[in-house]
Amino acid sequence: MAEIGQEMGIGGPLSPAVLRARLYRYNLLLKKYWWLPVLLLSGSLLVQGVRYFLGEPMYVSAGRMMVSPRIMTGEAAVYTEELSNYFGTQVSLMQSEAIKHRATTAVESAHPDLKGILAVLAVQQEPKASIFILKVTSPDPKYSQLFADACMSEFLEFKKEMRGETSQKTVDAVAKQLAELEKAISDLDQKLFQFKQENNVVFLQEQGNYVGTYLVDLNKQLAELKKEGQLLDLMSIDQTLERQMQNAPEATAKKDDMSGASLVEGPQSEYIQTKRQLQRARARLEQLGKYLKSKHPKILALKDEITRGERKLEIVRQQSQESVSEKRQAIQLQMTNLEKLVAESETKALDVGRKMAEYEKMKTERDRQQQLYDRLLGTVQNVNVSQDVSQFDVNILERATPAISVKPGFVRSLMIGLGVGLILSGGFLFLLDRFNDRVATVVELCEHFTEPIYGQVPQETSDADGRLPLLTPQDTRHVYAESFRNIRSSLRFVGGEAKKKNRVILVTSPTPGDGKSTTTANLALTLSFATDEKVLLIDGDLRRGGLHRLFGLEGEPGLAEVLGGQAEWRKVIQTTPYKNLFFISAGEPAGHPGELFFNAYCETLLQELRGEYETVVIDTAPVLAVDDTPSLAPKADGTLILYRAGRTSCRLMRNSLEALYSRNAKVLGIIFNGVDPKQPEYGYYKYTEYYYSKTVSRKKESPVEGAGPVSKDTISQVKETTLPNPLPPPPVPPSARQG
Repeated sequence: MAEIGQEMGIGGPLSPAVLRARLYRYNLLLKKYWWLPVLLLSGSLLVQGVRYFLGEPMYVSAGRMMVSPRIMTGEAAVYTEELSNYFGTQVSLMQSEAIKHRATTAVESAHPDLKGILAVLAVQQEPKASIFILKVTSPDPKYSQLFADACMSEFLEFKKEMRGETSQKTVDAVAKQLAELEKAISDLDQKLFQFKQENNVVFLQEQGNYVGTYLVDLNKQLAELKKEGQLLDLMSIDQTLERQMQNAPEATAKKDDMSGASLVEGPQSEYIQTKRQLQRARARLEQLGKYLKSKHPKILALKDEITRGERKLEIVRQQSQESVSEKRQAIQLQMTNLEKLVAESETKALDVGRKMAEYEKMKTERDRQQQLYDRLLGTVQNVNVSQDVSQFDVNILERATPAISVKPGFVRSLMIGLGVGLILSGGFLFLLDRFNDRVATVVELCEHFTEPIYGQVPQETSDADGRLPLLTPQDTRHVYAESFRNIRSSLRFVGGEAKKKNRVILVTSPTPGDGKSTTTANLALTLSFATDEKVLLIDGDLRRGGLHRLFGLEGEPGLAEVLGGQAEWRKVIQTTPYKNLFFISAGEPAGHPGELFFNAYCETLLQELRGEYETVVIDTAPVLAVDDTPSLAPKADGTLILYRAGRTSCRLMRNSLEALYSRNAKVLGIIFNGVDPKQPEYGYYKYTEYYYSKTVSRKKESPVEGAGPVSKDTISQVKETTLPNPLPPPPVPPSARQG
């Protein structure tokens, strides 16, 4: 279908072919419903005429208002209006129902005789100016002027009330917050007073400082004791005594220190003296041993002294061990006492800190509430000042003028009526077009369906009896006959093996009245005209078959008797007035005719007919009427389905195709029947004169006539004429679309 669309110039939604098809569709719609625009235009013009001649005169009064800005003070900034949409807001407010109602009430109260008069208020802003023009239109001149003045006055009063109401709301809201803040401040003052009664704040501050300093000293002493205890645990008794001996000078200087005092008294002091005596004795022994023998009395005396000193040193060491243990216990007791004091001090410090934090929190909250209270109090004072101060001062520039009579011109009234009528007509025609899914051109058909279009059959006028005569070999309906030749060519030449494949062709349509039977008969005739081989036409509509009437043949026996086993197919074949065309009528079925197509013999019959006839054309019942056609279509080599231009619904056509595809039928394409040959996309009509009005005779003229053979110039002129393409080129069937 894409190739067909390109050949026809269908390139997109705005292609020339699509536009021509749309215009043709609207032209048909206008021809069919021509009375609708006429009726609507007449009614609209009549209404406007009645309003013009019989309508009451209207009176217009105008007034002007000016918006002048004021200098803003700090206090006036409390009440502000939106500046970006200020003028548009004022126009809408002036035209609001509230202002009009207030103005109506004011006028009727002052002038009871002017009640019940309808007025139209229009407000506009002068270009590039802060001036508003108010126009009031009513059937009474006095009322128009009074209503315009009332609208301006009520607008100013409404603005003043709105400003005062907004300010009062602000004052009320702020006053409520002030009362809440006063209560909160009073509660905080009460709490602070009670706290001061229960706690001396100055004493708490000093106590907090003292407890902090005392706690630092305790922790320092505790750290020193822990260090001393760890040294006693890690050092041996000799190392401890040596360390004490080294620290003896410092201990002597610090007699108030507990550990230092112990170094110069008790075993430690004796240990130091004994140790020094041993050191001197050993030094002397070493010195005397250089020149005295070991048995010398002095040497022996020194050795005895050293032995006694060592024995004494051991005794002192044991006594020192006991002293160190006692010292360790004393340190542990001191540490325990200090830890208890630290814990008590920390608890006391936390309690003091908690009370001071609570006091500072209440004091800070009280200060914050006081600051907020002061700001809100200032806001109330500003609101009171700004109640009579606004950003813009709207004043009445000109009072309403005396009303003047206005009446639309006659031409203007007619133009309004004409415009309304055209709009209504276009709207109704558009709705009719939207709800109509029937198409009349091949362009629209290509938009709705993807199946190939095998040909376009033009609309022909029926005879006096309402019948359309069948084609003849020398038929003068040239355009009509040529359309069937095009379908015949498509069946013969589309696809390499089309002639062999399309031996049994089934023709159907979605609904009755689409011209299916006449089209099927003419297609069979056209096939028989082009060959000496036999063509068989079968009336497959077993319920309402009537093809035999077109040929003047018998209606039975026929296909129903053959499928029912009551007759042999060769005996029911009838000859027609045409040489190569043979015919089998529908016959007279019994029971349910559709069940005959499920007969196993139906397949055998078609196979035998393929061997006997070049082409078999079967006319069937409409697809949506009965189930006969979807049952028979899969047994045929191909199916052609008719679409009647301007009559068949696209929805019904789509349902018919889906029914055929659901039975695995091979749909060759669509025959577009009943086409208007004068439509833009129909080719035959344009070239009819070329085909049949300028035929050149090839016979020699009689010498008596004095005319010789056709000249070469005439023949060349005919040959140089471009042959037309009355229909789209034969379509290439798309890939098998099944289901």
